[in-house]
Amino acid sequence: MKTVLVFGDQLNRRIGALADADPDDARVLLVESEHLLAKGRHVQRNHLVITAMRRFADELRDAGFDVDLRRAASIREGVRAHVDDHDPGAVIATEPNSRSARAMCDALDVEQVPTNQFLCHHDDFAEWADGRDNLKMEDFYRWTRRRLGYLMDGDEPVEGKWNFDDDNREPPPDDPQSTFTEPSTSSLDDLDREVLESLPTTHGDEPVGVWATSRRSALQRLRRFVDDELPRFGPYEDAMTKHSWSLAHSILSPYLNLG
Repeated sequence: MKTVLVFGDQLNRRIGALADADPDDARVLLVESEHLLAKGRHVQRNHLVITAMRRFADELRDAGFDVDLRRAASIREGVRAHVDDHDPGAVIATEPNSRSARAMCDALDVEQVPTNQFLCHHDDFAEWADGRDNLKMEDFYRWTRRRLGYLMDGDEPVEGKWNFDDDNREPPPDDPQSTFTEPSTSSLDDLDREVLESLPTTHGDEPVGVWATSRRSALQRLRRFVDDELPRFGPYEDAMTKHSWSLAHSILSPYLNLG
């Protein structure tokens, strides 16, 4: 039986090595790295990542997978301990998102499957950047739109404009609390509390349920944003005020970064 190593920012069944994995011939390994947890990160970040990993492990078990979720001094040590315990025929992983993790996989002979997690693979970016004197975001943005066909009419943008930045620079309203809704929250459950008790002491206030720790909850946050805030987002996308930390922003990026 082979092992599929899943990193904490790849928590998605449709990504790379997991996309074609079969519970009959693949075990899944997730490692909670004490090294990463102790790097002085905010307690809410540590809680989000570890809780999301544990909920994802439960989803995989429900799908029939044998899951080895273990805490170790580092991901490297966790992989080594797993190999000693289970002697898998091979260890494969979706290509990691960091250079250090890719180097670790190389050193441990972990087979890497190309990632499909993001719209642009780093090889695609390298091909676009090759030979350019300047790397401008606007040029890359337009190239990506053309390559993927999003909001395009042939080779030109729908309605003839690439962006509407000039229309989206309104100052914040005088009373943001009455204009925008507060972010959704969820009650902490037994797993949340179990994770908090297991975390090293770092800094910051403990979570109060703002951050979703499962795909289902993240999708609920997405629906709330689309239904309630998206119509108001554009004009205030660059606004800041001490009276509201979120305004009309989706605050969905943590879930994209988790997979």
